[in-house]
Amino acid sequence: MHIKKTITLPEELERDVKNQLIGKYYSNLSDVIRDGLRRVLKDYEQNSEIKATAKLYQEGKITIREASDTTGIPLRGILHEFGKRGTYIRYGEDELKEDIE
Repeated sequence: MHIKKTITLPEELERDVKNQLIGKYYSNLSDVIRDGLRRVLKDYEQNSEIKATAKLYQEGKITIREASDTTGIPLRGILHEFGKRGTYIRYGEDELKEDIE
């Protein structure tokens, strides 16, 4: 099922989309907008998941590796994401043992 919506775009944005995306990557403006909305929603969901996982990590309920597994983000990436949010690595004896095993 589709719902028809009308939007207003600045001429400059429409021109840039036509010149750079339509015909190369997308068939029409509607496809560009749909894909853009999907990407925004996916980013929002991922950010929400990272935030929740960072909280669990800060509370000591999961390890950094479990945070990586839960989010599907490689270890180095989750460290970066946590750092952007002010959550820094806890590296103690338990983490060292986990790394050695």
